[in-house]
Amino acid sequence: MSISSKSTTSVPRPVFIYGTLCAKPLLAWVLTGSATQADEVASLIRPSKVDDVARYALHGRDYPAAVKKVGGSIHGFLLQPQTRSQRWKLDDFEGESYQIETVQARLLGDDGEICEDVIEADIYLWNGDTDLVSDLPWDLERFIRERLDDWIDLFEGMELVGDDDGD
Repeated sequence: MSISSKSTTSVPRPVFIYGTLCAKPLLAWVLTGSATQADEVASLIRPSKVDDVARYALHGRDYPAAVKKVGGSIHGFLLQPQTRSQRWKLDDFEGESYQIETVQARLLGDDGEICEDVIEADIYLWNGDTDLVSDLPWDLERFIRERLDDWIDLFEGMELVGDDDGD
């Protein structure tokens, strides 16, 4: 499935997010156009885990790559976009270096324990230059601490592709 394909269903498929979009102000900017809407988008995400993938830092980049890896796992969030427009904005943000694949996301409880709930979701797997993928893990807390404000400043005033009608 290509990033640009657009579904005609009214409620988009859930998306497992694992990188920069786990920073709620950035996710808010992508979905609403305003980083100040972080509290509003927090209701759209649930802690979750996906197996048989791994998250790595990319050389010279602030964002990570997720790649298939038997025995690996990534903690992140299961995001339920509310409109097709929000989903298209996610696809636009991720760009052509990622491809959409289907995964089974396991929801996590408040204590971090795996719940019985398994949800089929999309994930953006790295489809870019493999030479950029390092063998180092990517650190969300470091991104938030050192780079998030720069990203928000950079994107301020920009808009992602998505219908304005909200559906």
